Amino acid sequence: MFEGEKILLRSYELNDLQTIMKYFNNLKLRHFIGTIIPFSEEEEKEWIRESWRLRREGRIYKFAIEHKESGELLGGCELSNIDNINRSAILGISIYAEKNWNKGYGTDAMRVLLNFGFQYLNLHRIELFVFEYNPRAIKVYEKLGFQKVGKKRDAKYIDGRYYDSIIMDILIDEWISKKDVI
Repeated sequence: MFEGEKILLRSYELNDLQTIMKYFNNLKLRHFIGTIIPFSEEEEKEWIRESWRLRREGRIYKFAIEHKESGELLGGCELSNIDNINRSAILGISIYAEKNWNKGYGTDAMRVLLNFGFQYLNLHRIELFVFEYNPRAIKVYEKLGFQKVGKKRDAKYIDGRYYDSIIMDILIDEWISKKDVI
């Protein structure tokens, strides 16, 4: 378990399934993660089991984000597409319930996950993708030291319109110099 100021990062458990099903299929949340297709309970159960297998292989590290005091499951985050030769990975994060947005849980989870990636996995570069219609997330990523390095034009079609996917990344030296400030 990895600890932040407000949150803990821990492994997903099968007993997290009810909370995941309650929030993860919310259309508003699904817009931010880039797919509006809902998932069944069986698919989510398989997703948890698959995350355990991939973690054992060192290919992906998925964490449940838990409230440090109450134990409430707040969301999830991950480092995926881990490239040990180039020492890079892709970061993803989601805070499930809208009532928990804008409370600093995602920012705290990102700090912990970045520390994990740079200190424990010895990564050099971590990147992420964010849709242009999510300025709240872009602001958090920039605050943490991520830089916009490109975009995939018209990458997502939602509600009758195309949106760009912004590519952002951070290098270990940038994180080390930034984390003393944030």
